Amino acid sequence: MAGSRGALVVFGSGPGIGRNVAAVFAERGFQKIILLSRNKTRLSQDADFVRAASAGASVDVIEYDGANIESVRAGLEEVEKTMGNVPLECVLFNHARLGPSKFFEFTVEELEIDLQVSVISLYAVAKWAMPMLLGTAKSSDTKTPSFIVTSGMLAKDPFPAMFSLAACKAGQYNLVHSLHKEYKSKGVHCALIVVGGTVDEKMSVTNPRNIAQEIFELCGQPQGKGQLELVLMDPEYQKHIQRREQGGNSCTYGHSQLKTGHPVRSAIHKQLNGRLVLRWVTTWESLLL
Repeated sequence: MAGSRGALVVFGSGPGIGRNVAAVFAERGFQKIILLSRNKTRLSQDADFVRAASAGASVDVIEYDGANIESVRAGLEEVEKTMGNVPLECVLFNHARLGPSKFFEFTVEELEIDLQVSVISLYAVAKWAMPMLLGTAKSSDTKTPSFIVTSGMLAKDPFPAMFSLAACKAGQYNLVHSLHKEYKSKGVHCALIVVGGTVDEKMSVTNPRNIAQEIFELCGQPQGKGQLELVLMDPEYQKHIQRREQGGNSCTYGHSQLKTGHPVRSAIHKQLNGRLVLRWVTTWESLLL
């Protein structure tokens, strides 16, 4: 049901996180939902999914290719036309090329494409979105303009067999961290949702619906008080990390945060579907660089 909230734009819609975020935001009163992807058939399916979740939701779809900067620019122009007079309140950037990348068999051209999809396009979207999000912040104390990027453990704990994806996630993390520092005091919340585990309906923590609900809560933090990142760790992935640590391997989202002086708040236990799970919340605001 449409409400008093503004527009949500999802760059990188799909059957996992993207369309579930759109559905949750539509259910919670966002006036307009705009989904972008290069897959026309999937976009249509995603739009139907959102409309089924929220009767009467205003959902628009736009085809674009994150690997092509001209396509990105054209897509952004179309988004702005589609929004009309509805203020931009939240952007979700959910782009990445997934897959292995073996050292020196993975070509320079392939690495360039990955960086274009994940980092260059992110910068272009941020450049487009930030003036409008700042305008939303100035026009209302109750709206919570947000720029959210999906991330993963590879951002700080790279895996050699997927070095390209890890490099892209690290680039995204640093860019969003810089945006967070620049715009937090100006009322725009730039943050990362870090998913530790497989995104699957069967997972207790990293299922698409729960991730979407957590993103909605993250976007609802008051202006000037938003945290940089939220880590959602599935119990099975946590066990994997513990085994790695016992074997002497490092894990950036484990104890090394403490070693480098990065403050970590205690894990918050919450009930989810009758099960007790972990919702890790990290904060970097007191870290001096």
